[in-house]
Amino acid sequence: MKLKEIRIKRGLKQKDIARILNVQQGAISKYENGTVLLTQDQIIKLSIALEVTPDELLDFKEAYKSYTEYLKSLKKGESGN
Repeated sequence: MKLKEIRIKRGLKQKDIARILNVQQGAISKYENGTVLLTQDQIIKLSIALEVTPDELLDFKEAYKSYTEYLKSLKKGESGN
């Protein structure tokens, strides 16, 4: 997830994001480091507030790339049996 990167680029503090999501400030670092996942509603709110797509916020492109590489490695392992 790119929440922290986008937040900093926008000049926002964790308390600003907490206000948008109506959560305590401490929750934001958990979202940023992946300890706690955002809900679908939170992703939509943040995407609108930060003017990014949900895909950009979640860094879907990179996640997809990593996952497809992982699947390829599994298939290579199967063909070696």
